[in-house]
This record gives sequence, structure tokens and C-alpha cells, in this order.
Amino acid sequence: MILVSKQYMGDIVESFHIGYATAVDEKGEIIFSAGEPEYPIFVRSAAKPFQAVALLESGAVDKFNLTDEEIAIACASHNGEVFHTETVAGLLRKINMNIDDLLCGIHPPYDRTSYEQLILQGRRLTALHNNCSGKHAAMLAISKAMDVVSDNYTDVEHPVQQRIFEKIKHYAEKDKIPVEVDSCNTPTFFLPLFNLALMYRKLAEGADEYMQKIFHVMSLHPRHIAGKERFDTDFITALHGKGISKVGSEGVRGIGIRTDSGHVGIAIKVLSGSKEAADSMSVAVLKHLKILDEEVLTKLDKYYCPILKSHSDKDIGRIETAIIVNEDK
Repeated sequence: MILVSKQYMGDIVESFHIGYATAVDEKGEIIFSAGEPEYPIFVRSAAKPFQAVALLESGAVDKFNLTDEEIAIACASHNGEVFHTETVAGLLRKINMNIDDLLCGIHPPYDRTSYEQLILQGRRLTALHNNCSGKHAAMLAISKAMDVVSDNYTDVEHPVQQRIFEKIKHYAEKDKIPVEVDSCNTPTFFLPLFNLALMYRKLAEGADEYMQKIFHVMSLHPRHIAGKERFDTDFITALHGKGISKVGSEGVRGIGIRTDSGHVGIAIKVLSGSKEAADSMSVAVLKHLKILDEEVLTKLDKYYCPILKSHSDKDIGRIETAIIVNEDK
């Protein structure tokens, strides 16, 4: 099987997006596969919940009296809404660091309204608006808790990154993982889809005290994980403490769900990198697995067949996804 998203301009198919996905049960056995389960991907921001484990393990939470919201923002790819930036700024104040210490770089808020407000108020963009600023603030907190130099905290050989790398290897159950530099300047990990799905199954299960805490804070504060009009926030909200979703750049997503029959981990990759196709494919896989009730699926329906808009907010197309079964020759 493969996932195929058709992107329409009006009623004419303009593009095709091919997707791979793997789902595993609580025994680590594959219960669904579209494409090759061993297909390797850079997990990008889908690694954030597991990178945040290093924050818990370091003792920084108790040392700096971090809140659940501040732990959640460490797991986020946020919109740059005011409450997002204020949460990151609050974390920085607690560890006696400032915006200039963040090495994530600067980009406009994903949330259009937040960006417009900045312009109207004559305020400049800062690293706080970077969707990864929470993760970077958490890495600075780890540096402080470990009492190591933080100037180069993004370097792969830095003690913070080495501690994170050990957690990634532990949860992925792989010793050798290629590493490159992500768009926010931190290491990103090259893993098979199967191993990412396995990691999210462990997150849903609460495989240890750290996974339990991460699952809890993400469930409790879904707005901090992404923001308005974002799949991850709407998914976590709709699941009411029974599921987590975390996007990564270039069409990556990890999903962990607690079901009546056990825990399920899902990993998805859109080969073209389309964000909209990743949202649509996520719902398609969930529908296929039949592990969510109709009420939840209805809340996610806008992502299943997303409407594409012009820059003046006019409907100009849509995306439709299907799971194509390979016919035996």
C-alpha cells in the first residue's frame, strides 16, 4: 500500500503527493504499512518530545521551578502567538538567560494574525517567534542544570546534545543513527519510519516516568504544542488525554494513541514534504486503522480534505487522500 494525496486546482488535479506510513502496536509489531517501514527519514521536530526528556532528566524542572506549560513549549513547533512567546520568555527569565542566547534563528510567526499585530505595533521579530524557540530555551536550561558552557549548546558534541542523543537512541532502540543539522541549527536524526512509530508508541504507553510526564503535559496544554488552526493542537484537544501528535518539517509526523486494546504508534512521511498532505494523510491512516470514534474524526475532518486558499482567502482548490492497495500481479 501507499498513500496518495491529489492536490486540485479547482476541479483539476495539479499535483500528486506520495506518502509512507507505519503503525505499530504495544508489542512493537507492525499493524499497518504504506510504503517501506524501514524507509529512513530525518525526524526533524517530531523528535521534540523525546529531546524534552533530557530537560526532565537533568533536574532543570525542579531547579528552576518550571511549569507544565514551559515543559510543553519545549515539545512545540509553535505558531508564535503571544502566549507562546511569553511562555518561552518566562522560561528564559527563570534560567537567567535572554533572547540573544537563543541560537535557533529568526522567522515570522506561523500565525498570520500574530505577525500582522507585530507589524502594526512596530515591533521587531526575535528568536522568540521561531517555532523552535521553546526547545532551544529548554536546551539552555539543561546547560544550566548540568553546569556546562552554553555558548555552543547546539553543537552535536556539546554535552546537552550528547545527552539528548542518548535518549533518542534509547527510545528508538538504535545505536547507530546518522545526524545532520536541522533548520533551527540543532542536530536532527535519520531514522526508519518503524523506529519513529516505535518511539511514539512508547510515548503513548508512558514507557517510563519521563514519557508519562511528557505525554501528560502535551495532553494538558495542546495549544502550546502548535496553536490555532494547527493539526497537532486540534488532534490532542479532540483526543482528551488519549493521543499525541507532533509534526516535523518536510511532511513528517509522529502520533501516539491510547486505545481500549493497547497503545499505537504511527509515523508518517510525505515524500514531497507537503504539510497539507501530511495532515490529510494523518487522518486517512487514522480512518483506516479504525481506532478513533466518529466524533473525533468529525473534528479532524477539515484536515482530511483541506481547502486550499489564495492570498486573499478565496477557495481555489483542495487535497484528497486515498490509500492505494497494490494489486498482485
